[in-house]
Amino acid sequence: MEKYYSIGEVSKLTGATIKTIRYYDDIHLLSASHVSEAGYRYYNQEDIWQLELILFLRYLGFKINEIKQMLQHELPVSTSIKWQIEAIQHQLDHLERMKRILIQADQQHQPESQLQFLHDISEIIHKSSRKRKDFIAAKMHQAFVEPELSPDWREQMLAAYIDFTPEQQDLTEIQLAAWTRMKAMLSDTTFTAEIRQKLSPFWEAVRQNHIDASPWQTKYKQVTDAVISLIQKGASEQSPEMHRAALDYISLFQNADVPLNLEQLRLFIEQANRMTSARIQEWWELVVTLSPSLVPFFDSQTMIRQTVEWLIANPEHINLRGER
Repeated sequence: MEKYYSIGEVSKLTGATIKTIRYYDDIHLLSASHVSEAGYRYYNQEDIWQLELILFLRYLGFKINEIKQMLQHELPVSTSIKWQIEAIQHQLDHLERMKRILIQADQQHQPESQLQFLHDISEIIHKSSRKRKDFIAAKMHQAFVEPELSPDWREQMLAAYIDFTPEQQDLTEIQLAAWTRMKAMLSDTTFTAEIRQKLSPFWEAVRQNHIDASPWQTKYKQVTDAVISLIQKGASEQSPEMHRAALDYISLFQNADVPLNLEQLRLFIEQANRMTSARIQEWWELVVTLSPSLVPFFDSQTMIRQTVEWLIANPEHINLRGER
């Protein structure tokens, strides 16, 4: 004769509360095999086995609806398992990320520094991607753009700086660390003063040559995109097409009425050297860490420099006036 168990006995056997067992019955996830005339619920061994399975699936993180679909064969068990593996992996990645953040905080030597680090990380995590973009763009705009510039230049540069921040909501621990370092650098008045001093030749050229922001930005993007395309096709600094692109790039910073010459190419490299430093190089490396999609852009800048240096060393390979 088949043995039945009361709801209280099932609770003791499985560890599930009576309230939970009743709830599963009410939502038709686990129905009692027998209900007495008085309304008491009784469960057989198969019911208990199913309850234990439900409890284990809940322990693994499956949702009630997913369990119901599996038990009713509406959702393949293999599919459910794959979904849950993905969910657990996401949780593991999150825990690993939190662990690394705590390790980084522990490496701060002073309690105040540790608390400040955790505060900064918390602020970054809870800040939306749009707020992050606006924040870093405003800070870069304040540090990199001279106040006396025309409104069109200020607007163009603000739009450009917004593109320097990532779209994704979740940042890796490396990106979080990069963000924290960038915030610290932008709050350092000596660094922002260094940035302004290094960029002053560019803004001076803008004023002297009466360069309009919108047309200049359009040409700048066209040249940069052309260099990126050439790099992707495998072109090197010795490529004639790369030579033309590099010269077009230099022309953006020159008076249109003055033809390029070898001395201007040398001057371009000298100015490029003066406009950088170890801290500025660190800054742009942090920008790339925060926004890996910018790697092709920075590769194009490196290629342009290498091409100009190659042309200086081998001027016979190209007519600097553009005639081949």
